[in-house]
Amino acid sequence: MRRIILATLLSSMTLTAAAATGKPANDASAPTSRTVSAGVTSPRLVYAPHISIPAGELPLAMVNPTAVVLQVRLDETGTPTQIQVLHAINQTVDSRVVEGVRQFRWAPAVLNNQAVPSVLTLNVEVQR
Repeated sequence: MRRIILATLLSSMTLTAAAATGKPANDASAPTSRTVSAGVTSPRLVYAPHISIPAGELPLAMVNPTAVVLQVRLDETGTPTQIQVLHAINQTVDSRVVEGVRQFRWAPAVLNNQAVPSVLTLNVEVQR
């Protein structure tokens, strides 16, 4: 019984592979992998000015360090176009961090050797 199940499983995988490539399963010229894209890179931070927040604007009960988590949409030039706060500290600190991140610049993401827009999650650590 085990041999029948094993033989059935093996033959079904062979048929699936043959159907996926459109060539017979035993064809030695069948490709083993296909190129999906070339030149894939993620965005790379190239400029990040120091973000200064006056101590009086930081919450007294803030755990040191604390992070503001942002979702940043970058255009084809690496410029942030939309910034959304995913994890906040308070409105004052969050707005200072968002304004600072608007000045950041990235080398854009690349897909098929062309710059493309991208979305990234950014953790900005805030310390006293």
